Amino acid sequence: MIIKRVEHTPVTNEELNQYKEKISKLNAFMCTALDVGMDKRIVTLKFGGEYDDLTLVNPKVTEVSDKMVVYFEKDSVKNKTRKTTRHTSFSVDTDNLGVVQFSSDKNEWKTNDEFFNDMGLFECVMAQRLIDSIDGIDITNKIRAYSQQLKAEKTPSRNQRVMVKSPEGEMEFMKYKKAEPLLKNGYELV
Repeated sequence: MIIKRVEHTPVTNEELNQYKEKISKLNAFMCTALDVGMDKRIVTLKFGGEYDDLTLVNPKVTEVSDKMVVYFEKDSVKNKTRKTTRHTSFSVDTDNLGVVQFSSDKNEWKTNDEFFNDMGLFECVMAQRLIDSIDGIDITNKIRAYSQQLKAEKTPSRNQRVMVKSPEGEMEFMKYKKAEPLLKNGYELV
């Protein structure tokens, strides 16, 4: 998949037909106009089977869900599988279909099999990836790459002076070693 920022430009019916003819020769389940040498904002998801292809012309994301999931995707440059973060649903405004909504089939998954067999989520993730590719965003970009940040709480040293607050709201400075027993009795560090 080619990653390049493509600006919004009008797409004629002739250009759309030319695009569809070119992608029909590709052996891929998702592609963009960049993949067939056209500098247009057109993306296609090929569902196969009884479903037709879903082609979006000049897609623009208008709404995204707050809920995100960690998904595994293949890097188009180094061909490595990487963890990414994706929305579980989003809406996109297009020139040819109006507003199109993508969403996972479930809100919660009990097993990995349930998660990876959720076709709605798969289509949602692939549509996000296609739109990212014409927006110039690869999965290695910091807004897509998954990075787990652990925040370790720092415990003060024994002789470090800390402020403690009693359950009644009174505050006092003392060394941490004297504050430890109080913290077990309802006091808190401020």
